Amino acid sequence: MGQPGYAPGMGGMGYPADRMSVVDPDKKLSAGDQVTVEIVEDREGGLPRVVTATGELDVPPLGRVKVSGKTAAEASVTIKQLLERDYYYTATVRLAIDQVSRVQVQSGVVYLSGEVRMVGPQSIVAGESLTLSNAILKAGGLTQWANPKAVRLTRQKDGSTVPIEVNYKKIIETGDTKADPILQDGDRIYVPKVFFRGF
Repeated sequence: MGQPGYAPGMGGMGYPADRMSVVDPDKKLSAGDQVTVEIVEDREGGLPRVVTATGELDVPPLGRVKVSGKTAAEASVTIKQLLERDYYYTATVRLAIDQVSRVQVQSGVVYLSGEVRMVGPQSIVAGESLTLSNAILKAGGLTQWANPKAVRLTRQKDGSTVPIEVNYKKIIETGDTKADPILQDGDRIYVPKVFFRGF
């Protein structure tokens, strides 16, 4: 999967370096990325594909496969598993990123208010996850008067407003990712003011 020097579209036999872009192997796939997918057993060479705005790749015979947020290696494993489940006894999948999209496709907006340094809307980029702590950091962090233990996340669900209280201070201090909500389109984050010091 993603062998160094592998040239897409040449069936794994050619290795000209000028055919390959230098891409961070840990780069997460996102909308607009140009990739080449090869199923070695098909012996048809690589198939050029573009990640759709919804974060998917068209992979025959599977159809659309969700790849956004995965590395090329992780996406290869996903495609391999799906192929072996229904179509192949053994599938060898190679996926190479040919060109990274320079355009960030927005998949949603969240809103920050209260004791953050930059209040207002923030975009969620397609294919990427935005957590509450990252949104606050992107907003310049908290003001000196913020109460980091009682950040309020408000979310619309099934026509109702669902309030969630988040201890931002604990997330930052412990690095507990499970306590750090992944934001959804329309989420509102409010950081209240602390009425006494003692944190």
